[in-house]
Amino acid sequence: MSAYFSFKKFITTGFIMVIYILGVIAVTIVSILLMLNTGTNILGTSGIGVILGILLLIFGNLFWRVLCEYLVVQFRIFTELVEINKTLKGGPAAPSAQMASNALAGPPVCPTCGGPLTYVQQYQRWYCEKERKYA
Repeated sequence: MSAYFSFKKFITTGFIMVIYILGVIAVTIVSILLMLNTGTNILGTSGIGVILGILLLIFGNLFWRVLCEYLVVQFRIFTELVEINKTLKGGPAAPSAQMASNALAGPPVCPTCGGPLTYVQQYQRWYCEKERKYA
């Protein structure tokens, strides 16, 4: 429950699917009403209403889909960033990333033997020649 109040867990992604369906229904109903153009003739001639209805049906639903997809992508990016952050904090990549950032300060040394480390680009890790293992 604390993740809910601290906004670490989002509930919006589930609602976006429901909101998308409701939006598609609304855009479709408005499009059909424009095409039928019954009752008060707001647009003057019924030909313009049919054309606008068809355009709204196609481009309105397309725009609504793109907007909803954009929102879903934003939440998925956040979720992926949280996973990357967890991996870097707790995984084996944390010391290597820290050593790589400190490489500008001078040559890094092995934390156990104190010997010089060599950066292996292929594995993106530091290697200790003395101990013959990755730091």
